[in-house]
Amino acid sequence: MTEAIVRAVIWDLDGVIIDSADSHRKAWYRLAQDLNIPYSDEQFWSTFGWRNDAIIPTMVGEATPERIKELADRKEAYFRDYARHTIAFLPGSEELLAALHKAGYPQALASSTPRENIALISEVLGLERYLNALVSGEEVARGKPAPDVFLKAADSLGVAPTRCLVIEDAVAGIEAARAGGMRSIAVAGERDLPGLRAANLVVKDLTEVSLQRIRALA
Repeated sequence: MTEAIVRAVIWDLDGVIIDSADSHRKAWYRLAQDLNIPYSDEQFWSTFGWRNDAIIPTMVGEATPERIKELADRKEAYFRDYARHTIAFLPGSEELLAALHKAGYPQALASSTPRENIALISEVLGLERYLNALVSGEEVARGKPAPDVFLKAADSLGVAPTRCLVIEDAVAGIEAARAGGMRSIAVAGERDLPGLRAANLVVKDLTEVSLQRIRALA
């Protein structure tokens, strides 16, 4: 019998395990209200997924690093207020986390999300039941599509990157997995993004993923 290629699984967070877009949207609107500046859904979606230090200058113009950090911290506090009461698992994510855990796969979370947010979401959903490591983009020098956050997660699990599977929903995340020598599953939803097709497997949601499909990845 051929030994399974995948020995560990590394998860992205937003769009894979949870959908926190609405909590982020409400937090940005609340910050804009504090500052008495206009804000719109169009602004939100055009910058969704950017780092806070890139988004805030588009709202307030030029600002010192200290001012940007102050506003970013306030926005993230608002996000946690909303997320604490609304965060839930996306279809299939908890079931797959549990199945992988039961089968003995080491699992890690590797997300660009600030560490404090990861801690809150992990607490609300009980992710520590399934995960062996939590890695935030704040802990590495480069964000996705550089592979740094995934490589740190693999190191935390003690598994070679080439034996790791990444579950992602973003093109930059799939590129990061490839750059790190890892296999990947893209959770595409209703989107048809060419960049996601570079993954080893593309699914609509995680109800389509089983242990058998993971073991079959080569």
